[in-house]
This record gives sequence, structure tokens and C-alpha cells, in this order.
Amino acid sequence: MASKPVLYGSLTSPTVNAVVIALRALDVDYELRDVKPLKGENLTEEYLNKNPTGTIPALETEDHQFIGDSHAIISYVADRYAKEGADDSLYPRDFYKRAKVHQLQHFANSVMFATCVKPAFRPLFSRLTNKVPEETVKAINEAFDMMQRFLNKNKWAAADHVTIADFSCITCIFALYYLKPFTAESHPRLMDWYQRMMDIPYVNETLYSDTMKGTLQFLDKYVIKA
Repeated sequence: MASKPVLYGSLTSPTVNAVVIALRALDVDYELRDVKPLKGENLTEEYLNKNPTGTIPALETEDHQFIGDSHAIISYVADRYAKEGADDSLYPRDFYKRAKVHQLQHFANSVMFATCVKPAFRPLFSRLTNKVPEETVKAINEAFDMMQRFLNKNKWAAADHVTIADFSCITCIFALYYLKPFTAESHPRLMDWYQRMMDIPYVNETLYSDTMKGTLQFLDKYVIKA
């Protein structure tokens, strides 16, 4: 067996960073192997054998099995590396509470990432444009409104305590906030949650890693924010 799990992906990716946050929250020792989609490294035969969809991240477990999709990986990590004797608040075992966590994870994936992050950042990184299309700006605002409504019901994304759903949501919100900042006046509950998430050391350190700082500095040179 391998001594530790291996995470494949780029630290510029919200989905990869969500997994990194989960690993750090549970103090899991892991190895990161860089895979750069802009260079097509996710479409090599070697990588596609690990993750047939060609998306990042992928996780190689300690016994050399592979899992794709950040939400599947985070759920696996939360179950596999839960500390003995610890409560289950991060990933509740209660059927309803766990379903609410999954609901917010799917929201992060199918709404925020698929309709906002991906269509906004892909053309920016490819230098096809220097601004976000109006239809994507509209989708971002709608995603902020949806997240605000979720937070009207809970202190955190899916409950009144931190869960793995917060990890999936914060990386997307962080990326979208860079392009289209919201305010305490426009989205008070969202801003309060965002600031509390960024106050968590392992969240802040992940989202402000040297890699992310370099990426934001690169974008700052030419991106016109909404």
C-alpha cells in the first residue's frame, strides 16, 4: 500500500482546492501531483486511465484505487479519515443532514462551477477575452442570490456548523468574488459567511497559497472585473 493518498490537479482550480481544504481540515498527509488542463495534461492516456472524464481533481487512494470528482473525493476523505471518537459534524451520518450536505455540494458543482466559474474563467485563462460576458455576470449574480437564500436558513452552507459542503462552496465563491464582488449591503448573510470561512486558517492558507497569489496577479494584469 502507498504511504499516503495522491491528489492529481492544479492549485489554481476551485475543485482541487476544495479537496485540499478537506484534507487539511482532517490533517491528512497527502502528495500533490500537478496536472495542468491548459497544457492538456488531463487528456493524456495516463491520466484518462486514472479518471476517464479527464477532469481534475482525481485521488489515488492508499491502495491505488482512483476516484474522480471533487465532491466524491471530499465525501470519501471525510469518511475515510474521520478521527476516531470525533463527532460527525463535518459529514453527518444522519440521513437528512447528509442529504442537505449533498444538496449544497451539487449546488456548488452544477450551478456555481458549471454555469459561472467555468464559463467565466476558461476564456480568461485562454486569453480569448479580458472580461466576463454579460450572461455569465447575470448567472454569477443569480448564484450569489441562491447562496444568500441557503444562508438565510443556516449559519453555514448546509447546517449551523461547518460541513464539507462549505469547502465545496467557498472555493467557487472565492473565485466568483474575485470577478464580481458582492457587498454586505447586497448580500449580508453571504458576506458574513464568506468572512467567517476566510477566517479559518486552513481555508485562508489554501486560497491564498503562493500558486493562487501568482494566478490572481496574472489575471490582474488584463482582466476587467464586472
